[in-house]
Amino acid sequence: MQENLFVEERRRLIIEQLIQNGRVSVNALSEALNVSTVTIRQDLRALEEIGLLERTYGGAVRKTSEEYLPELSFHVRQKRNWREKQIIAASAVYLVKDGYSVALDASTTAFAIASYLKKFKKLTVVTNSLIIAQSFLDSPHIQVLIPGGRLRRDSISVVGKPDALPNINLNIGFFGTRGISLIGGITDVDADEVAMKQALIDHCLANIVLADSSKWGEVAPYKFVKPEQVVRVITSTRAPTEMVDQFREANVQVDVVEMR
Repeated sequence: MQENLFVEERRRLIIEQLIQNGRVSVNALSEALNVSTVTIRQDLRALEEIGLLERTYGGAVRKTSEEYLPELSFHVRQKRNWREKQIIAASAVYLVKDGYSVALDASTTAFAIASYLKKFKKLTVVTNSLIIAQSFLDSPHIQVLIPGGRLRRDSISVVGKPDALPNINLNIGFFGTRGISLIGGITDVDADEVAMKQALIDHCLANIVLADSSKWGEVAPYKFVKPEQVVRVITSTRAPTEMVDQFREANVQVDVVEMR
């Protein structure tokens, strides 16, 4: 058991170096992690098999994804896997109760939850998403709090000053992701957006990751939360079973919602 944990941690460190530097060397990893080059090659092969990197001569490079380069606009991303996001959102809203304070990040899946929240008699919503905030203009029974900062046009959000978030305890937070894997963690593409996500998470008693099937096995450049820090992941039956099982074996609750 201890050996398996060491293997898992070693491979997580490899991914973290890959995210930071874009590439890794077998020899450098062997020296840094104090294991043989044979062991490192086995690690790289295993990570390649689950889609987290691409092996090269003498090392590996970060897996490239057209989805991340360049980042697509909010409206384009909103249309991708729209039905799946709606089903995930409809399931997630059952975790909310009247009177709750709820965090929503600037993801398109969090935006899908907004319409379901309007049924509650009283809520406080904290979000850095301008489009989510605007969606509650017709809901005076829902108090909406937003931070100050800089407009980020790609996500239609406010970033740059995570310390400007209201000083409030949040019962629950819902966070979309651009990549989810046990080794790579829960990741996104923009450093400022990730800083805001992390600040929101710090205020939350429970954080929920919402991941449609396209996000599993992807690794974006910036990690905003480790798998072991996640209270629950909500996904759909389209998610790869083997990756869902990996999270469950790591004691992360994963709700798999039936596609209707």
